[in-house]
Amino acid sequence: MLLDNLTTDRLRFRPLALADKPRLMGFFEDPVATEFHFIKTDISEYADMWLRHQLGRYANDQGGLHAVELLETGELIGQAGLLYQWVDHVPKWEVGYHFFREHWGKGYATEAAQACRDFCFENEMAETLISLIHPDNLRSKAVAKRNGMTEWKRTTWRELAVAVYRIRRSEWETLEV
Repeated sequence: MLLDNLTTDRLRFRPLALADKPRLMGFFEDPVATEFHFIKTDISEYADMWLRHQLGRYANDQGGLHAVELLETGELIGQAGLLYQWVDHVPKWEVGYHFFREHWGKGYATEAAQACRDFCFENEMAETLISLIHPDNLRSKAVAKRNGMTEWKRTTWRELAVAVYRIRRSEWETLEV
């Protein structure tokens, strides 16, 4: 898997597994955490679909969201990863992130997003990296900005309006780490 066993100072990435469904159900049942997910089905069905989709991404070398655990305890606190996406008919690598609300405000999403960004550029996966963000999702926009990204454009992706945040490799190379 793309990010399997990637670690940061506080976090460990691992592939999601079907056994993660009970914990993920807690995330999908939180209407604040999932405000921009637009879940239109039963939560249990949605969690099954979500997990199958990530496992399919892994199998087809399209990246995927990974479980993000606290390095110290192994607690699953969210998901982050690199996802191969088509945006306006152009393939792009996206960094995505979703964290349990009780772990918001602790810098975990930023730490995970930066690890994904660095992995992408260090492994020469792309010249640009994007994040697709609902225009009203201020928290995700803040993470993208801390990840060195700026809003590039607005578009429609999978029938949803999104702001596309982007960082180029040349910009990443000048970041002070």
